[in-house]
Amino acid sequence: MHIVTKITLGIGGVILLGSIIAMIVGGSSFADDIAENPEGIGKWNGTSPTTYSGEFNMMAQYYVFVENGSTVNVTVIDGNATNYFESCEEWGDCDSITLSGYDYVGDIVISNGGTWDIEFSGEGEVIIKEQEINLGGLLAMAGGFYGICCSVCVLGLGVIFIFALDDNKPQQIIMMQQPGAFVQPMQQGTIDPHTGQPIMHQATYPQMGNAQTGMAQPVYNQPTPAQPVQPTQPVQPTQPVQPTQPVQPSGGFSQSVYNSQDEPKL
Repeated sequence: MHIVTKITLGIGGVILLGSIIAMIVGGSSFADDIAENPEGIGKWNGTSPTTYSGEFNMMAQYYVFVENGSTVNVTVIDGNATNYFESCEEWGDCDSITLSGYDYVGDIVISNGGTWDIEFSGEGEVIIKEQEINLGGLLAMAGGFYGICCSVCVLGLGVIFIFALDDNKPQQIIMMQQPGAFVQPMQQGTIDPHTGQPIMHQATYPQMGNAQTGMAQPVYNQPTPAQPVQPTQPVQPTQPVQPTQPVQPSGGFSQSVYNSQDEPKL
């Protein structure tokens, strides 16, 4: 596996593991705070009609309860699209939070923390309760969720690298062995005393069968030092060929050779 692929998969795995842990820890911390005080902590209570002025935190939820059987309207004075009262009837969750003797009517949503005036119209008892949000747990949970998404992308990139990148492994060279012997690459031997250069020679392995294993035993050739060149001997001249003697005929008779120069002149 390519080194880049290993690094990518390792980083993706670490991010995924850390994100899962962060999401579990942050989510459990956030859920525990809500479970301990599901309806929040009492912030203010009074009788409508009235106006309440107080400090509101952007990292908190404010639940409004009215006395059973009463009708009270809630308005955030000088409110806007991010600072307003949200009725529970808009989401149909008026039964999600219960308080003995009171009805849950909605939330005061504040995005800009500070002092705000809340106007109550109608008749009846009113209670405002505050539910603080565990910012650390919320951020850990959100960060874990986004970390899981990022880790999935990194792991997907690592999977692509598995098929896209080569392993960079050295190529294997297969040498075919002949029936008689095979030759290894040149090996360094001794040093030539005349030239000072290393003598390169080959190690040949003849096929010498073993009676028990049937495997060839290697035989190494010992390096021999270079021999000086002997001067050549001069070539001797050849002797002239001697003429052969005439062959005498058998039977005791001699044969004379006729020569025209022996005839008498007239």
